[in-house]
Amino acid sequence: MTEDEVAAAGPAVFPHPPAMPVLATGDLLPGAPLLGAPTVDSDADGVADTTVAPWDDGLVLATDVDHDGAADVVTRVGPEAVVTTRHLDGDVHVEERPWGAPPPPAPSIDPRTGAWVRGRD
Repeated sequence: MTEDEVAAAGPAVFPHPPAMPVLATGDLLPGAPLLGAPTVDSDADGVADTTVAPWDDGLVLATDVDHDGAADVVTRVGPEAVVTTRHLDGDVHVEERPWGAPPPPAPSIDPRTGAWVRGRD
């Protein structure tokens, strides 16, 4: 086992950041800040993909699902424990779902195109 591997179950925490110097948040976080390099492997695939950082008066967790250097999901824990998660849906649309909101529609396959869709016409 190397020093970058963790024996405990759950997401691996890397003591040394990987080569990616920053994680861009784009439209997912106001002001589009660049956060530090990912240090947490949230999906246990062996690649650090999540950055945790203080932001304004809260905490931000930004995750790069496809390892392209840009955050795909941003979760913000604000004052009084208000939690908001935003994620990219495709290339442009940003969907925001406050904590406690009803779940999004289940994904399905569009019979006309064969593409996966989530509650859209």
